[in-house]
Amino acid sequence: MTHSTTYSAHWHLAHSQPSVLLDYFNPTRGFIPQVNILFSRFKAVQTLCDEGDGEENLIRLRNELAFHLVKMSRWWGFDFCPRGLTGVRNPLFLTYVKAHIARVIDDECFFDLFTMQRQMHSGDAGHILILGKDQFSSSARTILYGVDGCKGFRFANKIQKADPEWHRYSYPDFASAWLAAWSTHCSGTNVCKNLREHLAAEREYACARTWHQRYFHHQDARSVIKNHTEAQTQLSICQSPFGRAAFETILNSLAYDIVKAAFDRSLTIADLIEEHDKVDGTLRTANSIKQQARQHVANNVDPCHRPDMEHLLDRTLSYIPRRCA
Repeated sequence: MTHSTTYSAHWHLAHSQPSVLLDYFNPTRGFIPQVNILFSRFKAVQTLCDEGDGEENLIRLRNELAFHLVKMSRWWGFDFCPRGLTGVRNPLFLTYVKAHIARVIDDECFFDLFTMQRQMHSGDAGHILILGKDQFSSSARTILYGVDGCKGFRFANKIQKADPEWHRYSYPDFASAWLAAWSTHCSGTNVCKNLREHLAAEREYACARTWHQRYFHHQDARSVIKNHTEAQTQLSICQSPFGRAAFETILNSLAYDIVKAAFDRSLTIADLIEEHDKVDGTLRTANSIKQQARQHVANNVDPCHRPDMEHLLDRTLSYIPRRCA
């Protein structure tokens, strides 16, 4: 039994609310840690419901978590198949989502925009659903965010009582719009000393979002090792704190996948690398990957699962010195 299934319905009702777990308007919180914990809590609550806990509040929480998995997939732009990710058949998963949005009008509007668009001018980039305001913007100049009828994320500057001025470009996910908003805000007001950093963050996140998109795709050991090397290279050329944080998280996640693959094969990390990458899996390389994996578990994994994952790390050897013949 995993640690996540030992938590009671009462515990989840207190600790697994999306309002506690997620911060949509602050991308510095990161994609991977938020989606990992959201996915983990949905699975745990779904298990409790399947085991016969019919408490209405728990069912409502399961439905709300299901909706936020859908919302996060659009907010951060990752590929999402309910059955492949959660094990719940797609039509059944959709009934959970619809049960939730029937109770929450704002969530129903967001879901409708990305599906039937009964409430939007379909395909109209000028018809925009306002999502909220930037928590870091000033009272004199507010940055608003929205999604238009073409399903693109947008931002606007709003000065006091004036109508918002929507930027003409749209973006594929919220973080892209958020970064562009701050770059535009800096260049337009000449008050930002870090415009170069903001522009670098935009470029680096454009690379990171391709990793986010396929985050839940299955990868074999060879692909994980190859991707880890590529992520290490991209991290080394990042010039912004935002880009470095994104790629450190990606790199650490891939490192854990390497350790897990070695554990499943009863191999050392070094042997697995040599088997698939045809390079010397030295002690230094293997230890570096294991340390990155520990960072992933410490920072990006649901605390409910950390003991199990730390145990896996402890049981996986980095390297066994070769003996001379």
